[in-house]
Amino acid sequence: MKQILLTGSATGFGLLTLKTLASQGHTVYATMRNVNTANAKNAAEIREWATKHNAHVHVVELDVTSESSVTSAIKTILKTSNNRLDVLINNAGVSFYGVSESLSTEQTNQLFQVNTIGADRLIRAVLPTMRAQKDGLIINISSVLSRNQVPTFTIYNATKAATDALTIGYHYELRSLGIDVIGLQPAAFNTTDIVSKQLQPANPTVANEYGEDVKKVKAAMDHLFTPSDQSQNPQLVADQILALINAQKGSRALFTQVGDIATAPYIEQVNQTTKAIVDAVVNSIVGA
Repeated sequence: MKQILLTGSATGFGLLTLKTLASQGHTVYATMRNVNTANAKNAAEIREWATKHNAHVHVVELDVTSESSVTSAIKTILKTSNNRLDVLINNAGVSFYGVSESLSTEQTNQLFQVNTIGADRLIRAVLPTMRAQKDGLIINISSVLSRNQVPTFTIYNATKAATDALTIGYHYELRSLGIDVIGLQPAAFNTTDIVSKQLQPANPTVANEYGEDVKKVKAAMDHLFTPSDQSQNPQLVADQILALINAQKGSRALFTQVGDIATAPYIEQVNQTTKAIVDAVVNSIVGA
């Protein structure tokens, strides 16, 4: 059974994933911010669930935007896990869709800090342990919007595209050390809290200055993220993460999509082409 660090465990994909993995016998370090304040109720419910199901789940305070918080969390986890860490799942994220100009520079920075820089911070924090083991798996949760870059998600798209770029670089840098780095690109799952917990723009009135084309796109996104009888089940994401963990080292695709989306074939083509380009460059330098 694996020792697994999961960020953003309080709700959404994270909560479903920790329950799915722990139910299979894995030990999950369910990390989140504000364990004793804003997330105290979520943390208590996770602990109660773990006790009820005799699952190995440890709730750990971790803010992906804080170097000291990450350092402290890793120290706590390694002490509990007997200095072993098999899997990192970078799931923590924050969203925004709307007129990009309505965000402040500080809010744009926050999106990158959580979605991209936070993921990189966690990767750097676990690598000493995984390198010593000569084994490990890192799963970065991005989005189909890293490829299907719909307007009104502009800054969010940019953070997820940057996260995919991190995945590619680390994938090639670490593969010879026995560490798999891969990306998971979920489609729209409107039954999660992506909308209810998104950033509230600092300058919302500026959206009134925009044309009907932008307003129509925003309205379409509002409809897309309204739960309905046709909503996709977010459990699909947790199940795919489990499947990736269970897969043989070296056999995992660089990027895996999950969830229905009309543009899926085109996104897969971009993923495959991107990998082919990097393979060609790397092979030309170091040899096939």
